[in-house]
Amino acid sequence: MSFSNKTAILVLILTLAHAGQSRAMTYKWIDENGAANYTDDLASIPPQRRPSAVRLSEPALRPEMRDDARESGGESSRPTPSQSREKGDVLYVAPLKARGFSYSVDAQVNKSARLNMLVDTGASFTIINVNAARKLGITNLDALPRMPVSTAGGVTWIHLVELESVNVGGAEALSIEGGISSQIGDGLDGLLGMSFLGEFVYQLDGPGGQLSLKSARGPDTRGGGDKGWWLTHYSHYVEIIHHFTAYKKSLDTGATLDDPELKRATGFTRDDVGKIIAYYTRLLNSLDRRASSAGVPMSWRVYP
Repeated sequence: MSFSNKTAILVLILTLAHAGQSRAMTYKWIDENGAANYTDDLASIPPQRRPSAVRLSEPALRPEMRDDARESGGESSRPTPSQSREKGDVLYVAPLKARGFSYSVDAQVNKSARLNMLVDTGASFTIINVNAARKLGITNLDALPRMPVSTAGGVTWIHLVELESVNVGGAEALSIEGGISSQIGDGLDGLLGMSFLGEFVYQLDGPGGQLSLKSARGPDTRGGGDKGWWLTHYSHYVEIIHHFTAYKKSLDTGATLDDPELKRATGFTRDDVGKIIAYYTRLLNSLDRRASSAGVPMSWRVYP
């Protein structure tokens, strides 16, 4: 995980397969009314508008395209949350706030607290600080499972929590792997990591000051959308459950522990392992309920 100044660096000890992100080329173009439009199909842009279309995957956007409001006659250079329809999907756009060489964005968590989150593509989890947890009504941290993590000062712990929903600019993800940490930088409520971003095809446009998000699962229609999305999520949870089940067995039998990182986590008990297994089993069950509601075929699901 990368942080801005005065932010402690948390690096997850366990290297586990996380839901992969899909990166599709997205184009932005301005129509005759001055409105911004987005598409991943260049051919769908009117021929007379294609010369000025911008590929959002470019490392630096052309200066004349960085200010949506200025092009359309507005005064503000900062984008506001918006959405546009394309091929049955919705592309959401949320404004970014610069923090040195990083960016933060406002997120609504559990449909209640509005939090300022650092966008961190190097973070596996979406992590909130202790104060943000209190806003969400999470006060008894000792009841939550804890996970060992590595910091610049050595091994410390975060508490694992399932975030019921995370909404950024209208783009909502459900049942997100979350953590609670006391080591988040000043002025931030947490980190927006890949457990949220991996739910979307996303584009971080720093010069343009916006984060674009489109569901990686595809349109929310009966049949489940993208098969790979479901298989990846199921496999991720199952792999973690298998990993910690094997570790729990080694603790029960006294077998040699082969994981060098876990060896460094002194005080990691059998109870801790059991709570982590239960945590990921709940996430798997939540995913399974969503799959049933969406009509996902059984062949797209994986179980321990």
